[in-house]
Amino acid sequence: MSSGILKGIKVLGIEQQVAAPYCTMMLADQGAEVIKVERPGTGDSAREMAPMLKGQDGTATSGYFKRFNRSKKSVTIDMQSAEGKNVLKDLIAKCDIIVENYRPGMMEKMGLGYDVIKEINPGAIYVAISGFGRLPRYKGPFSSRLAYDIVAQAMGGLMHLAGQKDGPPTWLGVAIGDVGTGIYAAYACLLGLIKKQATGRGEYIDVSMYDCMTALAERAHSVYSFTGRVLSRGPDPLIAPWGPFKCKDGYVALIVPTEAMWARFCKAMGRDDLSSRSDLASGPDRALRMDELMPIITGWMADKTKNEVCDLLMAEGLPCGPVQTSEDIFKCPHLKTREMLVKIPDTVMGEVTVIGSPLKMSETVSRYATVPELGEHTKNVLKELLGYSEDTIAKLAEQKVI
Repeated sequence: MSSGILKGIKVLGIEQQVAAPYCTMMLADQGAEVIKVERPGTGDSAREMAPMLKGQDGTATSGYFKRFNRSKKSVTIDMQSAEGKNVLKDLIAKCDIIVENYRPGMMEKMGLGYDVIKEINPGAIYVAISGFGRLPRYKGPFSSRLAYDIVAQAMGGLMHLAGQKDGPPTWLGVAIGDVGTGIYAAYACLLGLIKKQATGRGEYIDVSMYDCMTALAERAHSVYSFTGRVLSRGPDPLIAPWGPFKCKDGYVALIVPTEAMWARFCKAMGRDDLSSRSDLASGPDRALRMDELMPIITGWMADKTKNEVCDLLMAEGLPCGPVQTSEDIFKCPHLKTREMLVKIPDTVMGEVTVIGSPLKMSETVSRYATVPELGEHTKNVLKELLGYSEDTIAKLAEQKVI
């Protein structure tokens, strides 16, 4: 097998925290050369965030940072200085894709807006990630606001759907506002590459966290569009049974989306009488009667383990699965076979286990390399990619530009 569908593609990550780093990590997994630009001295603020890991010599390193930055090259540049901006411009000229998620307006303030990027590199694909969007054509009243994951989840409609019926809206428990936006941004990068291959021209692609979360919550928004009904927390009003149901040692998640599956579900429970009731003949009908059905379902499960319930339901061809913890995930033989838990070398810890790429291909394998130390590749990138002399690099270091 080969590795590196994106081998030869150079990506410049003017990035911090999660959304843009997750995007560029996805590209690095598939062979792209990702050059991550960081501040001299401090680097990406994610390097300071917990959980902090300690090596045998007592050196601390951020596990948070390791989640999104494997297989990259770290270059430190003072982007506020004139000399630093010139170095950045030289990198822009050499890269196919620029991914950026700094505060809206910051690139323009530094004199590095898309008009300048396009002049430097007409074929550059510029993917700008922000909370609420950048392109002037689509500039809305929220454009200048900052957004973190929880804000995007809340405003996009996801939090309104998560949690118990009578409880408050709930954060989803995963940074989908960041990670989901990063995935959309990686898709945007590939669209830009296809356009560049076809036309030779680049593209400015504006990726908004608010837009992405609204898109992920499309089911609820579509139901409102079609019916005027606002979906909310608690049991689903359209499909039932659906959700996590308590059994002997935890919970089983299941969905009964069709009437044929409802009949098989009743058979699995030994309650064929329920499938013949006219008042339970559709998902919405059953949803209205979940107060009656819930104790029947959980009563049937009460003396069974998660795996026993799943075995009985799957024997009838029903979709279900145990609700798992991270410990369960790390013990899962299926995920081990799928190579979703991979070990990469680490300069502090010796080795760390990270979540691998979910993309599996017949002729190509994902590649995983170490997470870079701050500024680890500055000298090599400037020398080998940009052709800077040793004297020039030394002078930039002396001036604290790099």
